[in-house]
Amino acid sequence: MLTFLLLFFIPTGAKALQFEQAFSRMMEENQRLAAARSGIEQKEAEQKAARGLYYPQLQISASWTHMNAPLEVELGALNTRAGQLIHTLHPGPHPPDISAITGSLPQHYELQEQSFLKSDLTLSWPVYTGGKITAANRAADVQLELARTSKEALSHQMFSELVRFYYGVRLADAVVQVRREVVQGMEKHLHQAIRLEETGMIALAERLHAQVAVEEARREYKKALRDAKIARTALKSLIACEDDVKPRSPLFFYRNIPDMAVFMEKARKNNPLLLQLHQQEALASAGMQKEKSAYKPDVFLFGTRALITDDLTVLEPEWAAGAGIRFTLFDGFSRSGRVEAAHSVKNQISQLRSQAIRDMETLVESRYQRLMQAIEQIDTLAVSRTFVREYLRVRTRAFEEGFATSLDVVDAELALSKVQITHLQALFDFDLALARLLETTGSISDFEYYRTNAEKEAELP
Repeated sequence: MLTFLLLFFIPTGAKALQFEQAFSRMMEENQRLAAARSGIEQKEAEQKAARGLYYPQLQISASWTHMNAPLEVELGALNTRAGQLIHTLHPGPHPPDISAITGSLPQHYELQEQSFLKSDLTLSWPVYTGGKITAANRAADVQLELARTSKEALSHQMFSELVRFYYGVRLADAVVQVRREVVQGMEKHLHQAIRLEETGMIALAERLHAQVAVEEARREYKKALRDAKIARTALKSLIACEDDVKPRSPLFFYRNIPDMAVFMEKARKNNPLLLQLHQQEALASAGMQKEKSAYKPDVFLFGTRALITDDLTVLEPEWAAGAGIRFTLFDGFSRSGRVEAAHSVKNQISQLRSQAIRDMETLVESRYQRLMQAIEQIDTLAVSRTFVREYLRVRTRAFEEGFATSLDVVDAELALSKVQITHLQALFDFDLALARLLETTGSISDFEYYRTNAEKEAELP
């Protein structure tokens, strides 16, 4: 029965992964981290776009136009004016023949044909914007830094989740082994009880008590198997693995933890949340610079060149260039409102950062104390484990010789399993508390040092 349950709940073809392998897989395959990387790529592209604001814009345009009639100038009045001018310049009895002069002039002059084609090359270059372009580029740089920091913060958070799920599976498998050993011990005790009942050394109640203990142990064992399966499913989802996973890195603990002041100093420098708020302050400063630039003029250069000159009118040049200035004299006081709003945003972020520092210090202390608590519990349980093992051996021998009851043996067996599971739980608590402390200090890379230099706990093979 036990063999069947073990084969059913613990996968035989599971993929064995060391912790560092699971971490690498999570970083590469997890979709939340992939989305964060895409966010960084987006901000990199936006940074390139902001750099383009420093350069001139060169545009080409082309159009074909058909009008209801050609664009013409009436020259009849011009011919009359010409005759009057000639009369004024040559008074006397024999003036020049005006008709001979004006009769050869056309009555209409066509400025633009009914259908025409135009194409222009246009250049515009902002040479001074009062700081708008500089602020836009600074904002783009900060947003890229913020995206990278956010991705780093997510990596730290998911690292803690990986520790919780990876070593959670390790804990669950170890509990399964403890529960299996309890079942085996109870079945051995039941077999002894049946034999002693047959020889008349114990009463029926003693044997029934041993039988009930076996059933209870089997129930706890099945529950442990279920818990292990649930934990393994969560780990598979986190590292995006289709196959079943078998963690190979054991639970561990490390005694020589540095003082809390060391972790506090690291947190002040590297805490992801504090870094994000610092970058948010820089972003708010860039926003304020942008709004203040509205009080300054924009200076720009421009130029245009006609690419098709055949259809140009006499009033249109083939090329032109110049410089311009643009300044808003009055905008309904909206500029002052935007500057005030940007200043309020900066103050708000500054206040949030001050509060975040206090919250961070509290969190570091809390997680450090949890780590110390786990170490103290591990040290205390080391003595208890030695005692309960010896207590079970003594009670079992006494029962076989008729000097102890079945209840004594069952209690001793359960006491041993309880201490073993509590010890495993304390190891798990240490690993998780360490990961969360390092997450807060922004130094998850130190986890590998503690893991490789720690006291290993022998568990499942």
